[in-house]
Amino acid sequence: MESRKCERNRNEEPLGFKFKLIHECFEKNLNEQLRGDDLTVSQMSLLTYLFHNQDHDVSQKELCEGMCIKHPTVIGILDRLEDKGMIRREVNEENHKFRNVLLTQKALDLQMNVKRHRQKMESTLVKGMTADEVIQLRTLLDQVYDNMKDI
Repeated sequence: MESRKCERNRNEEPLGFKFKLIHECFEKNLNEQLRGDDLTVSQMSLLTYLFHNQDHDVSQKELCEGMCIKHPTVIGILDRLEDKGMIRREVNEENHKFRNVLLTQKALDLQMNVKRHRQKMESTLVKGMTADEVIQLRTLLDQVYDNMKDI
């Protein structure tokens, strides 16, 4: 029996299918990169939130609200990150009911690898596009997102 490669008709594919294909490629690449660092997407998302909010104390409560995830889920992710030496938790000096979450040096070192990977991924996503096309792509993707979030 002869094996045939599936031919895509790019002009007639539904837009949602195109987004699905892009998402699957992006997710596969991200998971491969994270596997090398022994992290999951959820763990990396939480670390990224902490990387971007180093200018102030971040409590477990803020993580729940800022990442739109429930307290037990945040606690589970934090437990695993703490076991991996990526974060530490401290009681907030001003309010002992709160625990601040701090990045360790191991996490800060990882931040540089993540930044390099993100830059490489961004370059791959827009390869062959002009600067104007990249701006147009960003504008169109924002418009698609705005359209979808109101459904």
